[in-house]
Amino acid sequence: MSPKGHAAHAARKAPRDTVVRDKRSEVIGTLILAIGLWLFVAPWVLGYPFTAPAVDAHLNEIVVGIIVFACGLARLIRPRGLLSDLTVLLAGIWMVVAPFVFGYGDTARAELARVNSVAVGIVLIILAALSLLLAAFGRRGAAAARQ
Repeated sequence: MSPKGHAAHAARKAPRDTVVRDKRSEVIGTLILAIGLWLFVAPWVLGYPFTAPAVDAHLNEIVVGIIVFACGLARLIRPRGLLSDLTVLLAGIWMVVAPFVFGYGDTARAELARVNSVAVGIVLIILAALSLLLAAFGRRGAAAARQ
């Protein structure tokens, strides 16, 4: 195919790729929003105990939940940015290490809080990594379409 043919093919393909990329970003944003909401309500839904270490878990999940929820909401109302992806990534890393930093206690409910924190953290890390990869592929695809 001639260079002109490649350019024409890239031009035809670009709008569809943009729609697919936008849909994926929207799905990731919606999942981040839902996780933020979950973090906010999880202490009550899972019945975290009100012992001193568990109160730290409770407060931690509420604060991180609000931050993650705001990032998810921001992704849905404006184009995603590197800052929101990095914020979600850092929130995920924090959720994985927080149980070990705070020591949530040694009751069965505290163990549930630990498992929830680590699981949610891993999901946030995966979603942030996917979003960062989508952004990188999007930039690479846009650069190729311009050539």
